[in-house]
Amino acid sequence: MQTLTEEPPRTQRRENYTPGYTQNAIAFMSGRTLDTHAEFVLPLLDRGLEVLDAGCGPGTITQGIAQHVLPGRVTGLDLDPAQVARASRLAEGLEQTNVRFTTGNVYELPFADASFDLVFSHALFEHLSNPRSALAELRRVLRPGGLIALCSPDWDAFEMQAPTPEAEEAIRTYRRLQERNGGNTRAGNHLETWLNETEFGILQRGESFDTYETPSRIATYLALQLDAAGHPGAARALVDWSTEPGASLTGCWRYVVGIKWNR
Repeated sequence: MQTLTEEPPRTQRRENYTPGYTQNAIAFMSGRTLDTHAEFVLPLLDRGLEVLDAGCGPGTITQGIAQHVLPGRVTGLDLDPAQVARASRLAEGLEQTNVRFTTGNVYELPFADASFDLVFSHALFEHLSNPRSALAELRRVLRPGGLIALCSPDWDAFEMQAPTPEAEEAIRTYRRLQERNGGNTRAGNHLETWLNETEFGILQRGESFDTYETPSRIATYLALQLDAAGHPGAARALVDWSTEPGASLTGCWRYVVGIKWNR
């Protein structure tokens, strides 16, 4: 078992969503649900809450939140209009009337001050070049005494089983790519610090682990991004490793729950 602890240098020349919006990436994200990837938020969900899901993607986690807060309402926000349209179609198909989706930027939220009781965000902050600015904006739309629940990966704690040197280098190449795009592959490890720095109180912290027992799925997901960024050798090495006996990858997700003190 190999722990992936090397972090690439942080250049942050620009901010770009590294996974992109390929069919593979969308299918990968659509497999995430409240129960599988955000179970820690379940105890925070009460009926009647107004909730914001920032960076909702295809809306599969958002739908789970909406079911738990009825007759409260959930707003899913994403920067990509196609994701918003996809999430809206899902809600219509499920006849879920207490959820809506809107296009918007987490740095400039299209909501009035103190609009929400709970702000939730999964797999967003690892892609932001200025997480403190995003948190300040999320704090603005949160009511006094409201809660914020964040979850992001910490790639330093990812583990590869039966890695090849080429596959390990491919993972490092992917991390460097995300860092160059303005992200932070250690974001999960920084969430608590960022919340403290933006005047949130910390109520809870924890971690969960996601083992990809069929490593070809995660390998293909990462390889497509590597190939598109001009690293076909790294992409091929990762896919080749995923077919070897004993290959697996375990991801580490860290979560933090904070509170906006009533001041």
